[in-house]
Amino acid sequence: MRAILSFNPPQHPQWKKTQNGDVLHAYSPGDIIIGGLFPFHTQTDRNTTHGPSSCSEFEFWSFVQSQVMIYAIREINQRTPRVLPNITIGYDIYDTCGDVSFAIEATLKLLKDQSDPKSCLVSENFQTKTKAVIGEEASEVSIAVARVVALSSVPQISYASTSQLLSRKLKFPTFLRTISSDEYQTKAMAELVEKFNWKTVAIIGSDDEYGKYGSDNLFDLFSEMKDVCVEFREILPGDFSNKKNTSRLWSIIYNSSAEAIILFTKLSNVKVIMKEAIRNNLSRTWIASDSWSTSDSIFKLHGIERAGQVFGFISKRKKVPGFKDYVLSKFNGTTNTILEHFLTHNPLCTKQPEENSEANCSIQNSQQCSNRSLDLRCLANHIDQDTSYNTYVAIQVVVEGLRRLLKCDSHGCGRSADFTAYEVKWNHPAHIFCILTI
Repeated sequence: MRAILSFNPPQHPQWKKTQNGDVLHAYSPGDIIIGGLFPFHTQTDRNTTHGPSSCSEFEFWSFVQSQVMIYAIREINQRTPRVLPNITIGYDIYDTCGDVSFAIEATLKLLKDQSDPKSCLVSENFQTKTKAVIGEEASEVSIAVARVVALSSVPQISYASTSQLLSRKLKFPTFLRTISSDEYQTKAMAELVEKFNWKTVAIIGSDDEYGKYGSDNLFDLFSEMKDVCVEFREILPGDFSNKKNTSRLWSIIYNSSAEAIILFTKLSNVKVIMKEAIRNNLSRTWIASDSWSTSDSIFKLHGIERAGQVFGFISKRKKVPGFKDYVLSKFNGTTNTILEHFLTHNPLCTKQPEENSEANCSIQNSQQCSNRSLDLRCLANHIDQDTSYNTYVAIQVVVEGLRRLLKCDSHGCGRSADFTAYEVKWNHPAHIFCILTI
């Protein structure tokens, strides 16, 4: 059982693979460029091979998030009357593979002098054409990116990074986000434990900015609650997939009598834990942080019902206006290169659902599909309403900041597109800026 708890350019962009194997990149020219960082892949071979690393485990839903960014920019460029008359917004989107090193490499490409791409030198008065960066998803990756973009005063807006560390403006002066920090999520988790009158809980975090700060905050909250005991608290290492580490953790969980186990860690760690729970028929009550509370890769695991019940936390949800119709038209047919890439690496068999029946819509992995196809209604029904909307809002905020900075009205703009990235950050709408700095 899963319970979800809520708390408060061109039409056909050209996608291509970079020199790093399957790493994807998309670019559309414009007078002003907005950079995008998305984890289209979720695994790298950095720890198993020498030399250049490559990426695997294509994550189609992360690609859909990037489509929200493209859709929002396309909408701005085509809107009548124009928001930014005589100015075109372009984008430069990179695949981070959910990896800090890949993300830093992509960020440096966004900030470099495009007039001399082979040079590593940056002139004293150089101003990057990239005026804002959207991303990344994971807090650990966003923190690394934030340190780099701050050097050029380029504003960064994350659509999913929730670590409280990112709220420290002295450390991350140009970082913003369209999602609340973990401060509110951890408080909601503590209230859930109190609501169900659970006396013993366990906390599993990880040795990264997301898992460590989240689990620390939870531990402090429970320490202040007189009737709640933290039976154990584990911080998973970076190489958690190591058999020795998994065996140790599993022994602790198996012998635990905690009434609820909070998994405040990244998705890849949760997959390992849940697969073990299924294999051992261990039914427990789990509390999911927002990193995995809505993940299909977890809740479509074969036999997941044997793992017990899950209470998950998500941010407030809202639909991106017009995006569903855009997706249906965008992926109509199998000529889209990214869709073909996905089907090649993850063959899908889809049963035709009954008319207007979302319940009968199924996406299943299979290595024996002879006819690769994707039901578009099924795809549209699986568009998330939290991260997608957060991405959409991030673009709207950047554009509104540009409109104010360039002094634009329906007839024209009072300034040219020649300005510093630093100016963009301080021209965000005041009421939205307050929300983004939480």
